[in-house]
Amino acid sequence: MTRKRARRTPLLTALLLAAGTTPASACGFEDPTGAEAQRGALNWAFPDSLHVTSAVWRAQLEGSIARDDRPAAVRALSGFGKAVADLTTLRNWLDAARAQQPSPGLSILLIGPMLWSRIVPTADGLSIVTHLAGAERTDVVIVTDAPVVAAIVSGRISAQTAMQKGLLRLYGPVDGQVSAADWLGRLQSPMLASSQMPANE
Repeated sequence: MTRKRARRTPLLTALLLAAGTTPASACGFEDPTGAEAQRGALNWAFPDSLHVTSAVWRAQLEGSIARDDRPAAVRALSGFGKAVADLTTLRNWLDAARAQQPSPGLSILLIGPMLWSRIVPTADGLSIVTHLAGAERTDVVIVTDAPVVAAIVSGRISAQTAMQKGLLRLYGPVDGQVSAADWLGRLQSPMLASSQMPANE
């Protein structure tokens, strides 16, 4: 079943493109209506991925991750920059936690705004690109949301806890999922506490 999910990824990209998405097009920070339309196709390509939304809602009610109760217009104005800054910090943490074995490419979806990003190993570390049209077929896909990434990079929860609570779901080849889960799990290491960079760097 996991391998079928990986093959469905190009179809999801096609559906998103049909909905008006391009490699630098509007995400939910810019067009909430467009993001809603894209989200409707998501569960077909990545089964149960929409459960991330309800898991985030429950975690916010419990207080394990923060809520943003500001008006939608205010959230949209500052949300994109904050999300990219948190993803960049996550990239830095992942780079510090890389093992000797090859690391998979990661396509990361923040399901609330439908913002796709990609973190890829390079000769010099990890590169990150945001505001993409969809996932790369060969990547491990991480479906999560902006408040979850913010909670991880602030030390409020661990990536391991996020996976256990359904706040972060992995899709793609089984061996890639195992490698990505192990990689994310290493973000709990105490040595990373001193390597966290401010969100605005």
